[in-house]
Amino acid sequence: NPLVGVFRKRNEEIFRGVTEKKDLTPWGSLFEEMRTQISFIDLFHSLLEKNVAAAEKSAVIASGINGFVSIYKDPHTYLMPVAMYEEVVSISESRNTNAGFIARRNQQELIVRKVYEGSPAQMAGLKRGDRILSLNGEKISSLLNSRINELVRMKDIQRLGLKILRNNESEGKYLEILRAETVYPSVVSRLLEGQKRIGLVTIHKFSKNICDLTRKHLIALKEQNIQGLLLDLRDNPGGQVEEAACIANFFLAKGTIIFETRYLDASKPSERYIAENEPIFQGPLGILINSGSASASEIVAGALRDLNRAKLIGERTFGKGSFQDGRVWGPNSKIALFETQGFYYFPSGWTPQLSGLQPDVQVNFNLADLREEELYLNPLVPTDSWSGPQTLSWLNEKECDDALPSSLMPFASINSAEDPQLQKAQVIISCGGKNGRNGSL
Repeated sequence: NPLVGVFRKRNEEIFRGVTEKKDLTPWGSLFEEMRTQISFIDLFHSLLEKNVAAAEKSAVIASGINGFVSIYKDPHTYLMPVAMYEEVVSISESRNTNAGFIARRNQQELIVRKVYEGSPAQMAGLKRGDRILSLNGEKISSLLNSRINELVRMKDIQRLGLKILRNNESEGKYLEILRAETVYPSVVSRLLEGQKRIGLVTIHKFSKNICDLTRKHLIALKEQNIQGLLLDLRDNPGGQVEEAACIANFFLAKGTIIFETRYLDASKPSERYIAENEPIFQGPLGILINSGSASASEIVAGALRDLNRAKLIGERTFGKGSFQDGRVWGPNSKIALFETQGFYYFPSGWTPQLSGLQPDVQVNFNLADLREEELYLNPLVPTDSWSGPQTLSWLNEKECDDALPSSLMPFASINSAEDPQLQKAQVIISCGGKNGRNGSL
């Protein structure tokens, strides 16, 4: 089929975008130009039979189905092997053989957003904010996103060479990451240095049993007589809704309505998640967020701010207010269908779907921000999209700023060049506020 060559050339020209939306939008005009000249089925079979190896056909077909569903239903509904689904939802601390960092593509480079503690990337000296120009000698500008993922996962390689730029350096430096089988904890904590004893709890994902793990870390910090707490949910993609409700309960009084889920199927009644236990920590609370904070992360951060219990510091969140459920797909017991069921809503009655959470204190770090509305070609739009204010916060920022000396260092020992968001958050919690200065809100 001569049209195969046309499509292949067009694909090579446009499939360098950062997002599904950027990759697929140009195909719209091509489709309109050629829709009367082509048979999709004939073209698909021609591509599949002549251009795809036999061992890869199943994966290509599955990718095609999921791509179709992403556009014509929603981006978070897809099919996957049951074994993979069970692994994703059940493991709280997984053994990895990848490089141990999260990066997002930005034009000609990758921006490092998170480096896991104890990972090969951390041991190699990689830092948050580093700009990766090449991987194993291949320029980022010449790589497909799929190839970048393969290299970062280090599936079939023992060494990963990176050329990076750091801060305002004009000359790149080289780092080498050695593959290692490493356990990355889903939650870590530490005591921050400074005039006040501020605890920091970082949750990387909301997987099974994360609530119990977080409880242990929180109790350990309380035993060190912390005067405030920072919960770091940056670049946390979410996970299980029940775990999010459980963690939010650590800071809320028993009986408090945390959030509500409403189904797309109007015949199903909505469900409320209510705090079942008394709070563990009642002192000043700040939550670090950014564009990588999504789903369950937005539930925790949004509900606690909506209830005037916490202050949000950082950047606007991803804007995924939908929730999904998985089940075995009827026609094939080896396939799981992961399907969007509805949206969740905060106590004041709004969903962050597409709008995301606006921080009380904006601190940008310029790390290649992408959100639900920008990432997907056809994201779900709730019928009651929210455009109003996102409640008041418990701390008056100007009052805090007026109380600060010209130098922030007496309050925080964090290197601002490495993590200005964390530094600002520590300053705010150390400063206190008219409702948080005495350790209660």
